Amino acid sequence: MVIRRKNLRACGLSIAIGFVAIALRGFSAEHPASGQPNNQGSSSRNDKSKRAELESDLTFGKSTSEILSFGANSEYQAQQSAEAIQKLQKVHELRAGSNDVQEVTRLLREILTSGARQEIKSETKKLAWIELVDIAEAGGHPEQALQFLAEYIELFPKDAMIPEVLLRQGYILRNMGAYDLAISKFYLVNTAATRLPADDLLYSQRVTLTAQAEIAETTYAQGKYKEAASFYEVLLKNPSDELNRLAIKTKLIRAHSMATNHEAVIRHALEFLEHHGASEYQAEVRYRLAAAYKGSGQKQESLRELMRLLEAVEVASEPLAGKWRTWKMSAGNDIGNQLFLEGDYTNAAQVYRGLVALESSPNWQLPIYYQLGLCFEKLLQPAEALKAYNEILALSQKTGPKFAENLQIVVDMARFRADIISWKQTLESAPRPAETKVAEKAG
Repeated sequence: MVIRRKNLRACGLSIAIGFVAIALRGFSAEHPASGQPNNQGSSSRNDKSKRAELESDLTFGKSTSEILSFGANSEYQAQQSAEAIQKLQKVHELRAGSNDVQEVTRLLREILTSGARQEIKSETKKLAWIELVDIAEAGGHPEQALQFLAEYIELFPKDAMIPEVLLRQGYILRNMGAYDLAISKFYLVNTAATRLPADDLLYSQRVTLTAQAEIAETTYAQGKYKEAASFYEVLLKNPSDELNRLAIKTKLIRAHSMATNHEAVIRHALEFLEHHGASEYQAEVRYRLAAAYKGSGQKQESLRELMRLLEAVEVASEPLAGKWRTWKMSAGNDIGNQLFLEGDYTNAAQVYRGLVALESSPNWQLPIYYQLGLCFEKLLQPAEALKAYNEILALSQKTGPKFAENLQIVVDMARFRADIISWKQTLESAPRPAETKVAEKAG
């Protein structure tokens, strides 16, 4: 994510429980339970009682008939509201602990059908719906989570959480591989944000920035690297100080690199390294710069940047060195391969020897050992080459028949080359016919 931001969810569960509790306390003050004293005068009590009588769960279907006289059951609503709060607290405990999905679902549905006061019930409904979304998504049911989110928008179309609900829909759709639908949801966030109250300006700006960032990220995930680069460019033009500009610039270079736009990579990478050479992103930027140089035919410049990358890793602090390890491995492998192609087998072998120790997995070591064996063959050192190929065969015996097809090819090629070397060594060590005759005559 390229935005520095706190959790955007405005009404977390614990905060909402507190809000509902405050509302309930206010309600209890207006309507004390039987036997409890009330400090207010009789006129005030009668006015509040009148308001209570006008309150009803019926709104859209409310009757105007004089033969009906529904009154709010204050004690019943207070009891139902208190129980709703207790159930929400229990939901919070379960979600933070054992996460008993069945029990959480039961409690939430009870809240949704409770007789709590209307405004309290409305707030708990919203929270319950969000919790149901979390449960569905955590349980591996993204379609159900999307349905709950759609129902939330339908039930609370003017709610301040709508932009985040749309963001959540976008995240789920993207995880499902529905990239175009996800992007459409992110665009709707911008529209929903314009409908927020004026005093929510900062919140509106943050959800809008988030949507713009996610459009860029989703476009990149689609493999539309050229378009993604354009979106990152747009983000960089935004003056907000809540954007991580170094991350965006790195992603811009990455998108141009994936789009094989070598000229753009070189231009942006050089500018980045000039102003942010000590950044945590410099390893990736240098590697992509080296790849762009190589792709544009500038081999010496490419080799120079790879060497600078290795030097930067060597002097980096431990956390950074660990973070850059992958780039170090890639850079070293590229250097070794470049030296091999240029016929510098001695230095290539030296690089490959150093690379083997960087990672113990067969996926890494087998191809490196094979390249090392080829170097020694070129240097006419068959014994050293045989050692390298035998390392591959030994690793394959330890690992067992679990290799992917490309690694199995490496093992088969190593076995073939090892057999050729062994066969040549056997021939060279065997006495030649002429030498045998000379020995017989001498005897």
